[in-house]
Parts: sequence; C-alpha cells; structure tokens
Amino acid sequence: MVSSINSASQSITQIFLKVQKENQQASDSEASSNDDYYNSSLANLMRTYGQEDDGTDDTYGTGLLQALNASDSADDSLSALTETSDDIQTGTFMDSLKTKLTELSRSGDGALKAKEMLAALDAGTLTVTDAEKGKQITAWDSSTVDGDKTATSVTTRDWSSFLRSELKREYAGGYALTESGAHIDKSTGNSASFVLVEDTYVYLTWSTATKTA
Repeated sequence: MVSSINSASQSITQIFLKVQKENQQASDSEASSNDDYYNSSLANLMRTYGQEDDGTDDTYGTGLLQALNASDSADDSLSALTETSDDIQTGTFMDSLKTKLTELSRSGDGALKAKEMLAALDAGTLTVTDAEKGKQITAWDSSTVDGDKTATSVTTRDWSSFLRSELKREYAGGYALTESGAHIDKSTGNSASFVLVEDTYVYLTWSTATKTA
C-alpha cells in the first residue's frame, strides 16, 4: 500500500508539472494577467482531486505542494484498509468511486460538483474514462446492480496529453469552468472532472443538465 501511495504522489507531480510546463510555453506571448489567470485555473484543476488549497497564494505550485502533503496524510491514515480494484469495469471500483464522490459532496469548493456527479451516477449518465488503460464505461451503483461490466475500448493516452486535448479552454488560455466548478469536455460540452479514486485516476463526464440533490 505504501508503494502505491508513493507512486500516486509521484504521478500527480509528473502529470501536472508536465501540463504546467507545456501550458506555460504555449502562453508565453500572453499578458502577465493571463499568466495569473492560468495559474489559478491549474490550481482549480488540483481541486478536482478533492484536495483544498487553503492558502492565500492560489498559484499552481503552492496548490500542488499542499495537495500532495494532504494526500500523503490521508493515505497514511487509510493504509490499513483493503485496497480497491483499479479496474473501472469492476463493482468494487464503483463502490470506491461512489464513496469518494459522497465524501467530496459533504463540504468544500467541490461539493456542488460532486453532487452533480452523484446524481448522474444514480441516473446512469456518469461516464468514467481511464485514458491510461484505454477504457471507458458508464458508472453504476453496485448496490443495485450485481457483478462487473465490460468497458468500451478507447485510444490509450497519457493523462497529460489527454487533459490538454479534452478540456475546453477560455480565450485567455485557462480552463473553462461551469457554475458548479466543473471543467468542460471540449468534444461534448458536458461537465467534466479529473478525479483520484484511491490510487487510480479517472476522467468523469456528465450532462450539464443534471440536477443536484
């Protein structure tokens, strides 16, 4: 479990440092005010994990370091628990996904967004994508549907390139957000969120028309 925690933390660093570097290179010609906006948007992307940046400096670097520290502490306290499956086709993964979203819905900046995702899960309209494994499936509540399901195969990509291509941006270069704080899937216009479930990353999308509880 400890090794998986370390791998998850290192993976967070690798993904977002790569996104930051490439995005900054693309926006070098923009005004400094756009750079500030861009950093703030990247910090918001970190909150997708359910990790809050309580500091006054809402830059990417600060948000990343604080999120990593918070993640390490939380994972240490859960180290004795049984690991969940990292396969999005299994009912045990869906159990962990629902638990994660329920926790996020209770408080914090991502509460409204998490409520939207829970409502979509209940309605059978929450799509789960594991880009690294090239799998996509509609989430289900395993308490009402027994057994595992078979995912659809999609193009396998690393998370850095996947997020750059899938997330909609505003004119200034920052990630576009909905009123609930969700990102926007560029190809469908649906709400989107990049979530860490145990030590597995998934990209979730749902209709923006979904009502919250």
